[in-house]
Amino acid sequence: MKKPYGILLSILLLLSNCKTLQKTTGGKTEHIDKIALLQKLDSNRFDAQTFDSRIHITYSDTKQNMKGNGRIKILKDSIIWGSLNFMGIPMIKFMITPQQIQYYNKLNQTYYNGDFAVVSRRLGTKVGFENLQNLLLGDVLYPIQIDAYSLKRKTAYYKLKSKQNRLLKDIFITPFYKVSKESIQSSYQPPASIRYIDYQNIDNKNIPQKLIVNTGKGIHLEIQYKSPSLDKNLRFPFKIPSGYSRVW
Repeated sequence: MKKPYGILLSILLLLSNCKTLQKTTGGKTEHIDKIALLQKLDSNRFDAQTFDSRIHITYSDTKQNMKGNGRIKILKDSIIWGSLNFMGIPMIKFMITPQQIQYYNKLNQTYYNGDFAVVSRRLGTKVGFENLQNLLLGDVLYPIQIDAYSLKRKTAYYKLKSKQNRLLKDIFITPFYKVSKESIQSSYQPPASIRYIDYQNIDNKNIPQKLIVNTGKGIHLEIQYKSPSLDKNLRFPFKIPSGYSRVW
């Protein structure tokens, strides 16, 4: 039988760990202009060296529906690594660098090793490594040219609306200066959209809790982060098995 002080110590340790994973509250917006807003966005960009999280993923398109679990690891500005399991079976592993995308599928023994064209086709708009990193971490997908947007302030959000035909049409920003929703100009109709359902505060950094992507081509993707951590020493093992067939 555990001694009372042992039980108390366990509870205190549990509570102390929970403090680093508090849900970020909405708050209220400030009276600021576009320049100040962009400065706030820049100062609240993800700035840890590494990110590591278990994930729950939901994916559907015109041909399939899948749900699974996995893990995503990021070495800032260098590597995005992921491993996905569906129906409890390790199935897909990928590694993305600024130069290329690599992944393989254990189920059908296929692989891809090439540029970002495959992702750009899926979204209907051009993307690179930095855009994908921004997408996963709640930062604005593309650089903002301040004169190309008008600013509208509401109590619960800021809205930047494109005055011209820009890649980013509408950008909704939280009072704590992370992206809430983005509408992306796409070669498909309607435009692609990105939404963040809540944020969680980890070591005083706001990290998305759930990410939802919808494209005009019928793709629906949800990523929910579970027990994320920052600035840990991470490994990124990846090797395409021999005998697999290349796709695309």
